[in-house]
Amino acid sequence: MIVRKIACLVAVAALGVVCVGSWATSVRAADAPQAVQATSAATTAAPDTAAVDTPKVLEWKDYKVKGYSLSFYGGAFSGARYLDLKQLSPRTILTPGAGDVIGYDGSVLAESVDFVHYTAARKEIESGTAFGGRVGIYVGDDFHLDLVGNYMSGRAVTSMLYNPNRDDARNEWTRVEIDEDNGFRAYKGGLSLMYDARPATFLGATPQLGFGLGGVINRYSELEDKTALYLEGNFGLSFQPLDDLKIIARADLAIFAFEVDELGYSEMVSYKNFTVGAAWFIDTVPAEVRAKHLADQKKTRR
Repeated sequence: MIVRKIACLVAVAALGVVCVGSWATSVRAADAPQAVQATSAATTAAPDTAAVDTPKVLEWKDYKVKGYSLSFYGGAFSGARYLDLKQLSPRTILTPGAGDVIGYDGSVLAESVDFVHYTAARKEIESGTAFGGRVGIYVGDDFHLDLVGNYMSGRAVTSMLYNPNRDDARNEWTRVEIDEDNGFRAYKGGLSLMYDARPATFLGATPQLGFGLGGVINRYSELEDKTALYLEGNFGLSFQPLDDLKIIARADLAIFAFEVDELGYSEMVSYKNFTVGAAWFIDTVPAEVRAKHLADQKKTRR
């Protein structure tokens, strides 16, 4: 009897264990799809979140403009000679009006018809002052495209050789001024492609080379303006006392065709400017990108 009761209790306990195990297995089976679904959703969303939260890091080559420079300068303007007639010989025959010299008020100078005492007319612009500015756009480490504007002023002068009595051998021809315009001005503007030759730096001075083109306006007080296109060569030396500041000494040579009324055609003329100024550099590239670029350059040179 006792053995039968023990056998019944063992059977009941075994049945309970089987029932509990079956219930736990069913619960895990029911929850498993939700866990797998949540894991799949998290895996699917991860790439999108990474794409949104991680922006593209720009490199040196991605910046089309590496920086800007703003410079102002002043100095000397060389002036130029745009009319230089030869001395007339005793056998020279002129037609009426052929040798007239135009004054700066637009009239014919009285002295120009007196070929007995006056000859060899010369018109020139005396040296004066020059001011200007540049806006540089750096497209590389050392190359920049400059927008240039210049103002120049000087005195326009007309002179001729004078002899009170050419028949007297003791008298000499003397050049005298017969007309002037104190209000002469010239405006010059255009584009220049410049190269900062840093590999050629010597004793702290970096050479600058370039060329440019543009237009020039020669303006008198009363006469009409004389305009022309010019070609220009540039040479300078720059010194950099601060990271973003340069002191630049520059020489510019501009060549153009100057229209001359007395000749009926244009004479080739050159303007030379000698200036000193300061240039400020405005960086557009982040400091860490520029530092990495400079470090890569040093590695390449080694």
